[in-house]
Amino acid sequence: MATQRSQCQGEPTTLMSLGDDMLAEILRRLTSLASFARAAFACKRLRNVISSCSYSSVVASRIMSPAPLVGYFISVIGGATPSFHRALLGSDRDVASIVRHGNFQFADFDDYSWRLMDCRHGLLLLTSDRCMAVFDPLATTHSPIPHCTSRTSHCKSSFHCILLASAADATSFRVLCLECTSGGRVRPHVYSSRTGEWRSHPLAPKGIKPPRRVDPHSNHNLPMHAGGGRVYWRTHAAVLTSFDVGSTEFSHVPLPGDLIKPPVVEGGDGSSSSSSPWERQRRVDASDEVDLLAIPAARSSHARKVYDVTAGVVLLSVGYKHNGIRYVAVRIKDTLLAEGTTKTNTKRQTLILADFCSSSGWLHPYFMAWPRPNLKVP
Repeated sequence: MATQRSQCQGEPTTLMSLGDDMLAEILRRLTSLASFARAAFACKRLRNVISSCSYSSVVASRIMSPAPLVGYFISVIGGATPSFHRALLGSDRDVASIVRHGNFQFADFDDYSWRLMDCRHGLLLLTSDRCMAVFDPLATTHSPIPHCTSRTSHCKSSFHCILLASAADATSFRVLCLECTSGGRVRPHVYSSRTGEWRSHPLAPKGIKPPRRVDPHSNHNLPMHAGGGRVYWRTHAAVLTSFDVGSTEFSHVPLPGDLIKPPVVEGGDGSSSSSSPWERQRRVDASDEVDLLAIPAARSSHARKVYDVTAGVVLLSVGYKHNGIRYVAVRIKDTLLAEGTTKTNTKRQTLILADFCSSSGWLHPYFMAWPRPNLKVP
Protein backbone atom coordinates (compact mmCIF):
# COMPACT_ATOMS: atom_id res chain seq x y z
CA MET A 1 0.00 0.00 0.00
CA ALA A 2 2.81 2.37 0.90
CA THR A 3 4.59 1.45 -2.33
CA GLN A 4 1.47 2.24 -4.40
CA ARG A 5 1.05 5.60 -2.64
CA SER A 6 4.68 6.52 -3.27
CA GLN A 7 4.31 5.68 -6.98
CA CYS A 8 1.24 7.93 -7.22
CA GLN A 9 3.08 10.72 -5.49
CA GLY A 10 6.02 10.31 -7.88
CA GLU A 11 3.95 10.62 -11.08
CA PRO A 12 4.95 13.71 -13.12
CA THR A 13 2.49 16.56 -13.48
CA THR A 14 1.35 17.11 -17.08
CA LEU A 15 -0.60 19.94 -18.62
CA MET A 16 -3.71 17.82 -18.97
CA SER A 17 -3.54 16.72 -15.32
CA LEU A 18 -4.12 20.30 -14.14
CA GLY A 19 -7.56 21.64 -13.31
CA ASP A 20 -9.46 24.03 -15.58
CA ASP A 21 -8.74 27.01 -13.34
CA MET A 22 -5.00 26.34 -13.50
CA LEU A 23 -5.14 25.84 -17.28
CA ALA A 24 -6.99 29.14 -17.64
CA GLU A 25 -4.32 30.89 -15.54
CA ILE A 26 -1.58 29.53 -17.82
CA LEU A 27 -3.44 30.42 -21.01
CA ARG A 28 -3.96 33.99 -19.75
CA ARG A 29 -0.25 34.57 -20.37
CA LEU A 30 -0.69 34.23 -24.13
CA THR A 31 -0.58 37.61 -25.82
CA SER A 32 -1.74 37.19 -29.42
CA LEU A 33 -4.90 36.04 -31.09
CA ALA A 34 -2.97 33.46 -33.12
CA SER A 35 -1.46 31.89 -29.98
CA PHE A 36 -4.90 31.65 -28.36
CA ALA A 37 -6.35 30.03 -31.48
CA ARG A 38 -3.45 27.59 -31.82
CA ALA A 39 -3.93 26.46 -28.23
CA ALA A 40 -7.69 26.15 -28.75
CA PHE A 41 -7.26 23.90 -31.78
CA ALA A 42 -4.68 21.70 -30.02
CA CYS A 43 -7.30 19.61 -28.21
CA LYS A 44 -10.94 19.67 -27.20
CA ARG A 45 -10.30 20.41 -23.52
CA LEU A 46 -8.18 23.50 -24.18
CA ARG A 47 -10.79 24.67 -26.69
CA ASN A 48 -13.54 24.32 -24.06
CA VAL A 49 -11.50 26.32 -21.51
CA ILE A 50 -10.72 29.13 -23.97
CA SER A 51 -14.29 29.18 -25.32
CA SER A 52 -15.89 29.51 -21.89
CA CYS A 53 -17.82 32.74 -21.36
CA SER A 54 -15.61 33.91 -18.50
CA TYR A 55 -12.39 33.26 -20.38
CA SER A 56 -13.54 34.72 -23.71
CA SER A 57 -13.77 38.16 -22.10
CA VAL A 58 -10.19 37.76 -20.85
CA VAL A 59 -9.03 36.89 -24.37
CA ALA A 60 -10.74 39.97 -25.81
CA SER A 61 -9.24 42.28 -23.18
CA ARG A 62 -5.67 41.00 -23.54
CA ILE A 63 -5.36 40.92 -27.30
CA MET A 64 -3.83 44.22 -28.36
CA SER A 65 -2.56 43.32 -31.85
CA PRO A 66 -4.92 43.39 -34.85
CA ALA A 67 -6.45 40.19 -36.15
CA PRO A 68 -3.93 38.47 -38.45
CA LEU A 69 -4.71 38.20 -42.15
CA VAL A 70 -4.73 34.52 -43.11
CA GLY A 71 -5.33 34.94 -46.84
CA TYR A 72 -7.88 35.66 -49.56
CA PHE A 73 -10.67 33.47 -50.89
CA ILE A 74 -11.65 33.99 -54.52
CA SER A 75 -15.21 33.24 -55.60
CA VAL A 76 -14.74 32.03 -59.15
CA ILE A 77 -17.14 33.24 -61.82
CA GLY A 78 -19.33 30.39 -63.02
CA GLY A 79 -19.92 28.76 -59.64
CA ALA A 80 -16.71 26.73 -59.23
CA THR A 81 -15.44 25.91 -55.74
CA PRO A 82 -13.59 29.00 -54.43
CA SER A 83 -9.82 29.06 -54.42
CA PHE A 84 -7.55 30.32 -51.61
CA HIS A 85 -4.34 32.36 -51.64
CA ARG A 86 -2.46 32.22 -48.35
CA ALA A 87 -1.00 35.38 -46.87
CA LEU A 88 2.73 35.84 -46.42
CA LEU A 89 2.87 34.64 -42.84
CA GLY A 90 6.62 35.16 -42.42
CA SER A 91 7.90 34.19 -38.99
CA ASP A 92 4.47 33.88 -37.33
CA ARG A 93 4.63 30.19 -36.48
CA ASP A 94 1.29 30.23 -34.67
CA VAL A 95 -0.66 31.34 -37.73
CA ALA A 96 1.35 29.04 -40.01
CA SER A 97 0.57 26.05 -37.78
CA ILE A 98 -3.15 26.81 -37.77
CA VAL A 99 -3.25 27.19 -41.56
CA ARG A 100 -1.45 23.87 -42.06
CA HIS A 101 -4.06 22.04 -40.00
CA GLY A 102 -7.02 23.89 -41.51
CA ASN A 103 -9.12 23.05 -44.56
CA PHE A 104 -8.73 25.92 -47.02
CA GLN A 105 -8.99 23.81 -50.17
CA PHE A 106 -12.50 22.43 -49.46
CA ALA A 107 -11.28 18.85 -49.29
CA ASP A 108 -14.63 17.51 -48.06
CA PHE A 109 -16.79 19.42 -50.55
CA ASP A 110 -17.91 18.34 -54.00
CA ASP A 111 -16.18 20.12 -56.84
CA TYR A 112 -18.18 22.72 -58.76
CA SER A 113 -21.11 22.44 -56.34
CA TRP A 114 -20.48 25.17 -53.78
CA ARG A 115 -20.33 28.92 -54.35
CA LEU A 116 -18.91 31.46 -51.92
CA MET A 117 -21.40 34.17 -50.94
CA ASP A 118 -19.72 35.87 -47.97
CA CYS A 119 -16.67 35.68 -45.71
CA ARG A 120 -16.44 37.35 -42.28
CA HIS A 121 -16.10 36.60 -38.55
CA GLY A 122 -13.77 33.71 -39.42
CA LEU A 123 -16.57 31.90 -41.29
CA LEU A 124 -17.55 31.28 -44.91
CA LEU A 125 -21.10 31.32 -46.24
CA LEU A 126 -21.48 28.78 -49.06
CA THR A 127 -24.44 27.85 -51.20
CA SER A 128 -25.31 24.99 -53.54
CA ASP A 129 -28.40 23.73 -55.31
CA ARG A 130 -29.25 21.49 -52.33
CA CYS A 131 -28.65 23.76 -49.36
CA MET A 132 -26.47 26.45 -47.83
CA ALA A 133 -23.64 25.95 -45.32
CA VAL A 134 -21.57 27.99 -42.90
CA PHE A 135 -17.99 26.68 -42.92
CA ASP A 136 -15.11 27.21 -40.47
CA PRO A 137 -11.89 26.39 -42.37
CA LEU A 138 -9.74 26.57 -39.23
CA ALA A 139 -11.81 24.17 -37.14
CA THR A 140 -12.67 22.18 -40.33
CA THR A 141 -16.36 22.05 -39.34
CA HIS A 142 -19.45 23.18 -41.18
CA SER A 143 -23.12 23.61 -40.40
CA PRO A 144 -25.63 22.98 -43.23
CA ILE A 145 -28.70 25.18 -43.34
CA PRO A 146 -31.71 24.97 -45.68
CA HIS A 147 -32.45 27.53 -48.35
CA CYS A 148 -34.68 30.33 -47.14
CA THR A 149 -37.42 29.66 -49.70
CA SER A 150 -38.92 26.73 -51.57
CA ARG A 151 -37.34 25.41 -54.73
CA THR A 152 -40.16 26.91 -56.83
CA SER A 153 -39.61 30.50 -55.66
CA HIS A 154 -35.85 29.94 -55.55
CA CYS A 155 -35.79 29.44 -59.32
CA LYS A 156 -37.61 32.75 -59.90
CA SER A 157 -35.63 34.92 -57.49
CA SER A 158 -32.07 36.13 -56.99
CA PHE A 159 -30.48 36.23 -53.55
CA HIS A 160 -27.90 38.41 -51.80
CA CYS A 161 -26.60 36.99 -48.52
CA ILE A 162 -24.35 38.20 -45.73
CA LEU A 163 -23.08 36.63 -42.49
CA LEU A 164 -23.95 38.50 -39.31
CA ALA A 165 -22.70 38.18 -35.76
CA SER A 166 -25.39 37.15 -33.30
CA ALA A 167 -26.86 39.87 -31.12
CA ALA A 168 -27.25 37.38 -28.25
CA ASP A 169 -23.78 35.83 -27.93
CA ALA A 170 -20.53 35.34 -29.82
CA THR A 171 -20.95 31.57 -30.19
CA SER A 172 -23.87 31.80 -32.64
CA PHE A 173 -24.42 33.49 -35.99
CA ARG A 174 -27.14 34.83 -38.26
CA VAL A 175 -27.55 34.99 -42.03
CA LEU A 176 -29.41 37.79 -43.80
CA CYS A 177 -30.75 36.87 -47.22
CA LEU A 178 -32.24 39.57 -49.43
CA GLU A 179 -34.54 37.95 -51.96
CA CYS A 180 -35.12 39.93 -55.13
CA THR A 181 -38.36 38.60 -56.58
CA SER A 182 -39.22 38.38 -60.27
CA GLY A 183 -41.22 41.58 -59.86
CA GLY A 184 -38.20 43.52 -58.60
CA ARG A 185 -39.34 43.63 -54.94
CA VAL A 186 -37.01 42.87 -52.02
CA ARG A 187 -37.93 40.52 -49.19
CA PRO A 188 -35.56 39.96 -46.21
CA HIS A 189 -35.07 36.54 -44.59
CA VAL A 190 -33.01 36.06 -41.39
CA TYR A 191 -31.59 32.72 -40.24
CA SER A 192 -30.53 32.17 -36.62
CA SER A 193 -28.18 29.35 -35.64
CA ARG A 194 -29.74 29.36 -32.16
CA THR A 195 -33.17 28.36 -33.46
CA GLY A 196 -32.06 26.64 -36.66
CA GLU A 197 -34.88 28.35 -38.56
CA TRP A 198 -35.42 31.08 -41.12
CA ARG A 199 -37.71 33.99 -40.36
CA SER A 200 -39.24 35.64 -43.42
CA HIS A 201 -40.30 39.29 -43.28
CA PRO A 202 -42.75 41.30 -45.41
CA LEU A 203 -41.76 42.79 -48.73
CA ALA A 204 -39.78 46.01 -48.55
CA PRO A 205 -41.32 49.25 -49.85
CA LYS A 206 -41.23 49.62 -53.62
CA GLY A 207 -38.39 52.15 -53.51
CA ILE A 208 -35.97 49.62 -51.96
CA LYS A 209 -33.64 48.01 -54.47
CA PRO A 210 -31.12 45.14 -54.11
CA PRO A 211 -27.34 45.71 -54.30
CA ARG A 212 -26.40 46.89 -57.75
CA ARG A 213 -23.96 45.07 -59.99
CA VAL A 214 -20.33 46.10 -60.29
CA ASP A 215 -21.00 46.98 -63.94
CA PRO A 216 -23.75 46.11 -66.43
CA HIS A 217 -21.71 43.21 -67.86
CA SER A 218 -20.65 41.70 -64.51
CA ASN A 219 -22.14 38.72 -62.68
CA HIS A 220 -21.06 40.15 -59.31
CA ASN A 221 -22.98 42.59 -57.15
CA LEU A 222 -21.41 45.20 -54.94
CA PRO A 223 -20.83 43.70 -51.47
CA MET A 224 -22.98 44.45 -48.45
CA HIS A 225 -21.51 45.70 -45.19
CA ALA A 226 -22.69 45.22 -41.61
CA GLY A 227 -22.22 47.13 -38.38
CA GLY A 228 -24.18 48.43 -35.43
CA GLY A 229 -27.08 46.05 -36.06
CA ARG A 230 -27.56 47.36 -39.60
CA VAL A 231 -26.68 46.16 -43.09
CA TYR A 232 -25.74 48.64 -45.82
CA TRP A 233 -25.50 48.27 -49.58
CA ARG A 234 -25.11 50.52 -52.59
CA THR A 235 -28.14 50.75 -54.90
CA HIS A 236 -27.00 53.68 -57.05
CA ALA A 237 -24.33 56.36 -56.99
CA ALA A 238 -25.99 58.81 -54.61
CA VAL A 239 -27.72 56.60 -52.01
CA LEU A 240 -26.96 53.84 -49.55
CA THR A 241 -29.77 51.52 -48.50
CA SER A 242 -29.88 50.44 -44.85
CA PHE A 243 -31.69 47.53 -43.20
CA ASP A 244 -32.08 47.40 -39.41
CA VAL A 245 -31.93 43.70 -38.54
CA GLY A 246 -33.60 44.21 -35.15
CA SER A 247 -36.56 46.35 -36.22
CA THR A 248 -36.59 44.99 -39.82
CA GLU A 249 -36.95 48.53 -41.16
CA PHE A 250 -35.45 49.84 -44.40
CA SER A 251 -34.17 53.36 -44.91
CA HIS A 252 -32.12 55.42 -47.37
CA VAL A 253 -28.88 57.16 -46.38
CA PRO A 254 -28.06 60.07 -48.74
CA LEU A 255 -24.38 60.38 -49.57
CA PRO A 256 -22.34 63.58 -49.70
CA GLY A 257 -22.13 65.00 -53.19
CA ASP A 258 -18.34 64.70 -53.45
CA LEU A 259 -18.18 61.11 -52.19
CA ILE A 260 -17.22 58.57 -54.85
CA LYS A 261 -16.45 55.38 -52.94
CA PRO A 262 -18.98 53.67 -50.62
CA PRO A 263 -18.77 55.31 -47.16
CA VAL A 264 -17.84 52.28 -45.07
CA VAL A 265 -15.91 52.35 -41.80
CA GLU A 266 -14.29 48.98 -41.27
CA GLY A 267 -14.01 47.49 -37.78
CA GLY A 268 -11.28 45.27 -36.40
CA ASP A 269 -13.09 42.07 -37.41
CA GLY A 270 -14.11 43.28 -40.83
CA SER A 271 -17.45 44.59 -39.64
CA SER A 272 -18.61 47.96 -40.85
CA SER A 273 -20.70 50.87 -39.78
CA SER A 274 -22.00 54.10 -41.21
CA SER A 275 -23.67 57.14 -39.69
CA SER A 276 -25.54 60.26 -40.68
CA PRO A 277 -25.16 63.21 -40.71
CA TRP A 278 -21.76 62.83 -42.30
CA GLU A 279 -18.60 64.25 -40.77
CA ARG A 280 -15.51 64.69 -42.88
CA GLN A 281 -12.61 62.79 -41.33
CA ARG A 282 -8.95 63.71 -41.64
CA ARG A 283 -7.45 62.62 -44.94
CA VAL A 284 -4.54 60.17 -44.62
CA ASP A 285 -1.76 60.44 -47.21
CA ALA A 286 -0.45 56.90 -47.74
CA SER A 287 1.51 57.60 -50.90
CA ASP A 288 4.86 57.47 -49.11
CA GLU A 289 3.96 54.11 -47.57
CA VAL A 290 3.02 52.64 -50.94
CA ASP A 291 6.22 53.97 -52.50
CA LEU A 292 8.21 51.86 -50.02
CA LEU A 293 6.75 48.65 -51.47
CA ALA A 294 9.01 46.69 -53.78
CA ILE A 295 6.53 46.82 -56.67
CA PRO A 296 7.77 47.50 -60.19
CA ALA A 297 6.00 50.21 -62.13
CA ALA A 298 3.13 48.80 -64.18
CA ARG A 299 1.86 50.28 -67.43
CA SER A 300 -1.75 49.25 -67.17
CA SER A 301 -5.09 50.52 -65.98
CA HIS A 302 -4.85 48.25 -62.92
CA ALA A 303 -1.67 49.83 -61.54
CA ARG A 304 -1.98 50.77 -57.88
CA LYS A 305 -5.73 50.79 -57.53
CA VAL A 306 -7.39 50.20 -54.18
CA TYR A 307 -9.47 47.05 -54.48
CA ASP A 308 -10.55 46.49 -50.88
CA VAL A 309 -10.07 47.90 -47.37
CA THR A 310 -10.94 45.60 -44.45
CA ALA A 311 -9.81 45.74 -40.83
CA GLY A 312 -7.02 48.20 -41.68
CA VAL A 313 -5.60 46.03 -44.50
CA VAL A 314 -5.52 47.61 -47.96
CA LEU A 315 -5.58 45.36 -51.03
CA LEU A 316 -4.02 46.97 -54.12
CA SER A 317 -4.12 45.82 -57.72
CA VAL A 318 -0.68 46.61 -59.11
CA GLY A 319 -0.68 45.43 -62.72
CA TYR A 320 -0.60 42.19 -64.69
CA LYS A 321 1.50 39.09 -64.04
CA HIS A 322 1.23 35.48 -65.28
CA ASN A 323 -1.92 36.25 -67.34
CA GLY A 324 -3.70 37.64 -64.27
CA ILE A 325 -3.96 40.73 -62.12
CA ARG A 326 -1.35 41.00 -59.38
CA TYR A 327 -2.67 41.93 -55.92
CA VAL A 328 -0.66 43.14 -52.93
CA ALA A 329 -2.06 43.56 -49.40
CA VAL A 330 -0.51 45.95 -46.86
CA ARG A 331 -1.42 47.25 -43.42
CA ILE A 332 -0.56 50.94 -43.38
CA LYS A 333 0.42 52.15 -39.91
CA ASP A 334 1.36 55.54 -38.48
CA THR A 335 0.55 57.44 -41.64
CA LEU A 336 -0.15 60.58 -39.64
CA LEU A 337 3.12 62.30 -38.77
CA ALA A 338 3.71 63.20 -35.18
CA GLU A 339 4.00 66.86 -34.32
CA GLY A 340 7.50 68.21 -34.94
CA THR A 341 8.51 65.49 -37.43
CA THR A 342 8.86 65.65 -41.17
CA LYS A 343 8.70 63.10 -43.95
CA THR A 344 12.48 63.18 -44.27
CA ASN A 345 13.34 62.30 -40.66
CA THR A 346 10.57 59.81 -40.03
CA LYS A 347 11.43 56.16 -40.65
CA ARG A 348 8.66 53.90 -41.80
CA GLN A 349 8.48 50.27 -42.85
CA THR A 350 5.56 48.90 -44.82
CA LEU A 351 5.31 45.10 -44.90
CA ILE A 352 3.59 43.17 -47.65
CA LEU A 353 1.01 40.84 -46.09
CA ALA A 354 -0.09 39.08 -49.28
CA ASP A 355 1.14 38.91 -52.87
CA PHE A 356 -0.76 36.81 -55.44
CA CYS A 357 -2.29 36.80 -58.91
CA SER A 358 -5.85 36.09 -59.97
CA SER A 359 -7.44 36.11 -63.40
CA SER A 360 -11.09 36.49 -62.36
CA GLY A 361 -13.52 36.37 -59.45
CA TRP A 362 -14.41 38.37 -56.36
CA LEU A 363 -11.84 38.54 -53.55
CA HIS A 364 -12.80 37.97 -49.91
CA PRO A 365 -10.22 38.66 -47.14
CA TYR A 366 -10.11 36.03 -44.41
CA PHE A 367 -9.03 37.17 -40.93
CA MET A 368 -8.59 35.01 -37.88
CA ALA A 369 -11.45 35.76 -35.47
CA TRP A 370 -12.04 34.95 -31.82
CA PRO A 371 -14.39 34.08 -30.22
CA ARG A 372 -15.91 32.15 -33.08
CA PRO A 373 -19.31 30.44 -33.36
CA ASN A 374 -19.51 26.72 -32.66
CA LEU A 375 -20.60 24.87 -35.78
CA LYS A 376 -22.30 21.52 -35.39
CA VAL A 377 -20.81 18.74 -37.47
CA PRO A 378 -23.56 17.08 -39.55
